[in-house]
Amino acid sequence: MTAHVIAYDTANPGDVSDFSRNLARFEPARIRKLALLVKTEGNSDVNDFSREFALLSLTAAIEAHGGKALAERSTFLISTGCEGAMTPFGYLFVDLEDAVGESAAAPSATAGQGRALAFGCARSRSLTPEEIGTPAHAVIVAETVEAAMRDAGVKADDVALVIVKTPVTSHIPATAGAVRNTRVTSAHSKAVGALGAGLALGEVPREKIVQEAFNTDHSLYAKRAMVFSGAELDCVEIMLLANRPGAAGDLSVHTGFLRDVLDAKGLRDMYTAAGCTFDADGQVAHAERVVATLIKAGSAPDGKVRGVRTTMKSSHLDMDKHVRAAMSGIIGSILGSTRTFISANTVHQAPPGGGLCACIVRKAS
Repeated sequence: MTAHVIAYDTANPGDVSDFSRNLARFEPARIRKLALLVKTEGNSDVNDFSREFALLSLTAAIEAHGGKALAERSTFLISTGCEGAMTPFGYLFVDLEDAVGESAAAPSATAGQGRALAFGCARSRSLTPEEIGTPAHAVIVAETVEAAMRDAGVKADDVALVIVKTPVTSHIPATAGAVRNTRVTSAHSKAVGALGAGLALGEVPREKIVQEAFNTDHSLYAKRAMVFSGAELDCVEIMLLANRPGAAGDLSVHTGFLRDVLDAKGLRDMYTAAGCTFDADGQVAHAERVVATLIKAGSAPDGKVRGVRTTMKSSHLDMDKHVRAAMSGIIGSILGSTRTFISANTVHQAPPGGGLCACIVRKAS
């Protein structure tokens, strides 16, 4: 089994032409599973259906290539917001069965044979309205992360990054009975997802995951999770990236931490740890080796950056839009590319104002 990662561009949220060209490179019968991590230019408002449009179009393209069975083996993680110098695009992850005669280490191979990228996916059952936004929701996230680890054939120590998609509700259906909270916000749902992932990875104690902690006790946070929320699903979806002992392939995943939205050094440190070097202008040399970059950036509760006031919290624009736009310029100047997956709001995913970054790189030839 070998993991492949390919970036593809989109002309609009429903455009799958470049995606289909790349997917056509792989024989459907050899694809164990697919995962898609997509950035659309949607604005995340209540009447923004760009995610649904992208999901519908991608599902149809996958079914055209490999039938409904392949679509059922696919995980879709679609995020809105491409402010700043960020290209709307997607990453296609393919877990491929090795052809007869190809050399591939077994998942049970020892760590002495080296490590390579593996990814795992899992989906929970549908959550009830009463569960969404509660500690029970966090436990379901943890259980789904554990299922994704089993899917990838890895342990918690092998995991570099967990990507969580978690549901929100804009209304409470009649089945909710006496539920009092009539709305679970995106930030609250992300908080639940982050602490659930931290629980599965051994980073957050179970007894600390209580209703009062969500988006309040910011001393609690996962260290290897990026969380997104959406109203288009009623379950938890997980994709995790790991360096699995004995895995085949020439890709590896590396993570780093960001002090704030200006932390270019944190990004360079991540690339350096991944084996990259820099040219005289401070850009990544041989940038073609970097096949994916993911960033989860945050803003401090007071809206300040390095102690100085900004308008991120006082602007008429949503704070996440400021963060994505600012970070796109920082990473663009280092990577020399506009094709980077950037998301905002690091609630329980980093210390307040901090962030997380990850890259997938190809071994130097």
